Amino acid sequence: MASEEILTPLNIAQLLDRQQGHFPEKTAVISKWQGSSLTYETLNRSVREIATNLLRQGVRPQDRVVMLAGNTIEYVQLFLAVSAIGGIFTIINPTFTQDEILPAIEFVDPSAIFIADRIGYRKYGPLIAEIATKRRNVSLFVQLGSGPKLSEDVRTWEEFLQPEGGAVQQHDLVSSYWGRADPNDAMCIQFTSGTTGPRKAAMLSHSNLLNNALLVGHRLRFTSDDTVLCCSPVFHCFGLVCGVLAALVYGGTAVLPSDVFVAEASLRALSEDKCTVVHAVPTMFQAMLDHPDIAKHAPHACLRTGIVAGSSLSTALLSRLEEVLNFTGLAYGYGMTELSCIVFLTDPNEVRLVDQHTSVGKVMPLTTARVVDENMNTLPPGTPGELVVSGYLAFRGYYKNPEKTADTLVTDSEGRTWLRTGDLVNIDAAGRCTITGRVKDMIKRGGENIFPGDIEPVLDYHPDIIASAVVGVPDPYWGEIVVAFIQPAKEAKEGASLQKRAIKQWLRNKLAPHKTPEHFFLLGDGGGIPNELPVNATGKVLKRDLRDIATTLV
Repeated sequence: MASEEILTPLNIAQLLDRQQGHFPEKTAVISKWQGSSLTYETLNRSVREIATNLLRQGVRPQDRVVMLAGNTIEYVQLFLAVSAIGGIFTIINPTFTQDEILPAIEFVDPSAIFIADRIGYRKYGPLIAEIATKRRNVSLFVQLGSGPKLSEDVRTWEEFLQPEGGAVQQHDLVSSYWGRADPNDAMCIQFTSGTTGPRKAAMLSHSNLLNNALLVGHRLRFTSDDTVLCCSPVFHCFGLVCGVLAALVYGGTAVLPSDVFVAEASLRALSEDKCTVVHAVPTMFQAMLDHPDIAKHAPHACLRTGIVAGSSLSTALLSRLEEVLNFTGLAYGYGMTELSCIVFLTDPNEVRLVDQHTSVGKVMPLTTARVVDENMNTLPPGTPGELVVSGYLAFRGYYKNPEKTADTLVTDSEGRTWLRTGDLVNIDAAGRCTITGRVKDMIKRGGENIFPGDIEPVLDYHPDIIASAVVGVPDPYWGEIVVAFIQPAKEAKEGASLQKRAIKQWLRNKLAPHKTPEHFFLLGDGGGIPNELPVNATGKVLKRDLRDIATTLV
C-alpha cells in the first residue's frame, strides 16, 4: 500500500473500497477449514450487506457489537462491517470461562451479540441459552456455526443475512454511515490478556490498527503477492492486525487454516496455499515441527517472513525452523494490546534470529520509545527501566475506566502523551530493545533487582532446553529467591545434562551467582510440577500462576 513510512488517513470502509478498486478479482480471504473464500470484490459486497442488516437492527456508530468466535470467515466479515459503519467491534476471548464472559458482555452493554455454538472443543450451548434468557437491551442475538439453533430467542447467521420478509435493499441507509467514521474513533474493544492483573477493556481506533498493520507490513516488505497464514487467533491483536489486516492493507491474501490452532491444518495450508508469511508464538512453531506430517509438507513450504512473539526464543527452535522449513526470514517482535500490537520488531534483512535472538529489534517507524525510572525520568542507554511509548499507536483508553486510563496514559511537561507499558526493558545505544520482564515480575533478592529476562535467554541457549520461565518466590533470608521452570528437549528428558548440579555448572560463567536459580523444575516431572508452561491465549507465560506453583514446591 505504501513504499515509504507514512501514516494512512483511511478508515476501514475506505480501505475496503480502495482495495476493491485495485484488486477486484484477487482472493482476499480463505477460510480453509470452512471451504470458503472471498475476493476483494465479494468481500466488499458481503460486508456492505452485513452492515446494512446491522443498521436495520438498530446498530449505530459507537454501539458495541460483541463477537465470540474462532478464526472464521464470518469473523472477518463482521469485524469489517461493524467498523465500516462506525460501530465498535467488541472481542470476547474464547478462553474466558462462562463466569468471565457474562460480566464482560454486560459491562460493554452491547447492541448486538454474535456467538459461535462451538470453538474447537469448547461448546457454548449453555452460554447461549443463558444469555438468551438475560438479554435486556440487546436487539440482535445471533448464533454462529452449523449446529442446531439452541434457543428460539436467537437467530442463525443465515436468518440474520436473510431477515424475515426477505432481504431488503437499503442502499441509502448504509451509504449514510459507510466510511463516515473519523479514523481516530474507537473501532474495536479488546479485553487485555494481562499476565499480572485483572483484564481491562482497551479501545482501539481505525488509525491505531490500520497504521500498525501498514507499518508491520512495511518492515517485513509485504506486497500484494504475499499470502499470510493466520494460525494465531484473530481474537487477539497479533492475529487480527499483523495477520488479517496487514494482508488486506497490502492487497494480499489471508488464510484461516482452522478455527483454533491445529498444527496439521497449518502445515497443510503452508504447503497447499503456498503461504509466504506466518505469525505465531513459539509453541505453535514447535507443534508444527513436531507433527508427524512435517516431512510431507516441509518440501512444499515457501515461507518468506513472519513474526514470532509472545515469549522468549530458544536456539534449538530457531535452528529447526531453518533446517526443516528453510525459514530464515523470521522477525522477533514485542507488542501489547494497548499499543495496537507491534512496537519493536527486528528486520529479517538485518538480523538472523538464530544468531541473535535476545533483542526484539528497534522501535517501529513513527513511534517514540523511552526508558524511564519510577518518576518518569529518562534513563541513559543501556540502563534498565520501564518502557514508555508515544505515537499514533497508543490506544484511546480503557472503556468506562478513566482511573486506569489516567494511570496508563500520562502527559509530560511538553504536553506529549506517553503510554506506560509496565514492562522492564533495556535499550542500547543503537536502539535495540531487550525485554527483561514486567515491573511486577522483578525479583528482589537481598537488595538486588533481578530481571527474569536476563536469565531466561541464557537458559534457552542450553542445547537441551526448549523453553524456560523464571519467577521469584518468598524466602525468609533473601526476601525472594530465583527459581526456574524448564521445558526439556524430548531426547534430554532422561539425561543427566538437566540435573540441578549440571545446569548450575553450565551457568557458572554465564550468569552472576545472585541471578542463578536456586531451584530448577523440569516440566512433566510430577510432584506438583506442571506438564507445560501455563500461558494465556497469546502465548505469554502466566508468571503469577508459576509463582503460586513454585511457592508450594520450595
